[in-house]
Amino acid sequence: MPDKNEIKKRFEDIYYKTYDYIYRYLAVKVGDKQAVEDLIQSVYLKFYRRLCDDKKGSVLNPKHYILRSAKLAAAEYYRSERAETLPVEETEIVDERALERLENDYTYTFDEVMGLVESMDRVTYQIFYLHFCLDMTIEKTAAKLGLSQSTVKSKMYRALKKLRENYRKAGEVNESIGGNEKRI
Repeated sequence: MPDKNEIKKRFEDIYYKTYDYIYRYLAVKVGDKQAVEDLIQSVYLKFYRRLCDDKKGSVLNPKHYILRSAKLAAAEYYRSERAETLPVEETEIVDERALERLENDYTYTFDEVMGLVESMDRVTYQIFYLHFCLDMTIEKTAAKLGLSQSTVKSKMYRALKKLRENYRKAGEVNESIGGNEKRI
């Protein structure tokens, strides 16, 4: 586990690299300067705590993690604002079936997806990690692994196809448990 100075240095580096981007994002989404400052503080505090508690180094792409936290914070801000402005008796669900499908929707977490990819083969896992986690292009991924671009593409697209099939199967199982409808 990294010591506190390493964590502090890493946090500061990431903070300085991402602050302007995240601030602009929240300013556009929320608009209220005071709320933006509160939200950005909570986003970075959450990230810092995650770095301190992180034993495995699971924050692979800090900018993505922070942006996702900012999106969730903005959504929560609007939920709380809306709850304050709308009386409960005026809210109604327009499409019950759509809400039910949404509630019964099966999705994978990042760790589940990477676990499925890792179970395929080591090279495919490396391709996914480099391309999707580290945002490397196909060219750079191929060069890093010493493979041709066509090999990287074919392995990646085959793996994506398998992931889609797994997702569909999981969705069908989920629907057979939760309802009678079939997804298209």
